[in-house]
Amino acid sequence: MSRRGESPHGHVVVGTDGSRAATHALEQAAGEAHRRRVPLEIVHAWPWGGAYEPLDDDAPGILAKATRHVAALAPEVQVTAVTVADDAAEVLVRRSRAAALTVVGTRGNGGFTGLLLGSVSLRVAAHCRSPLLVVRNEPPPRTTPRVRTVVVGVRGEEDAPAASFAFAEALRREAGVSVVHAWAYGLNDRTHSDRESRARREESSTELVVAPLHKEHPLVQLDNRSVRVAPARALIDAGATGEVVVIATHRRKPTLGMQLGPVTHALLHHACCHVVLVPVLPSRLGAR
Repeated sequence: MSRRGESPHGHVVVGTDGSRAATHALEQAAGEAHRRRVPLEIVHAWPWGGAYEPLDDDAPGILAKATRHVAALAPEVQVTAVTVADDAAEVLVRRSRAAALTVVGTRGNGGFTGLLLGSVSLRVAAHCRSPLLVVRNEPPPRTTPRVRTVVVGVRGEEDAPAASFAFAEALRREAGVSVVHAWAYGLNDRTHSDRESRARREESSTELVVAPLHKEHPLVQLDNRSVRVAPARALIDAGATGEVVVIATHRRKPTLGMQLGPVTHALLHHACCHVVLVPVLPSRLGAR
């Protein structure tokens, strides 16, 4: 265990503050490191920024407990634990640049009652440079059985990185892939012929993205659906039976703003399963 140090590359990094949500995230991060056969880096930092007070913080105890927990769950995973005297969100975003996957919980010890996603998690979601796994702490009760499926939202070629991640994740989990393309009629779709033509275009719009990936991974069971419903609703409904929902996050340029679109916000707050955000820069469309 160290207080500082260089991050490994291609590893999984997870933030922890010792909270229940952080423990759920830690467990998922250990599983992801095991599936990828890469090291796990556990990071503890100051959640609110400003001056860091090590005497008031049980960082060594938090990290020692986290390290023991991972050792019990996945003893083959190489673990590095670090304390960084800086703002937690900024630390995780910086360390995500070298990571294959960054993992956060929904809400830690510093969160406000009633919020499903804490300040740190939201800020990391807005700026993370690697794929980000946001671990649902206590998912809503399911009315249907869970299926070993990775759900991915795809609008078109601009979402290819998310689709690629979904297929790779499905292979790691020995799961299928459910591609969800959601759309709605536009102002120009006035006649029956217009609507039929639009429906055909939408139904085929994901083929350029999905077909090459399925050809490369023919053993992955694929469900490719086009639905005429709001994207957030479609992905939340699909995630009700899936293991994880994957979505591309398009960012116009690196800024200090939150850069999270309405679909992403809806998933992070309402999905019944874990959510993976795959950053795509620069964005050719608005924030998703």
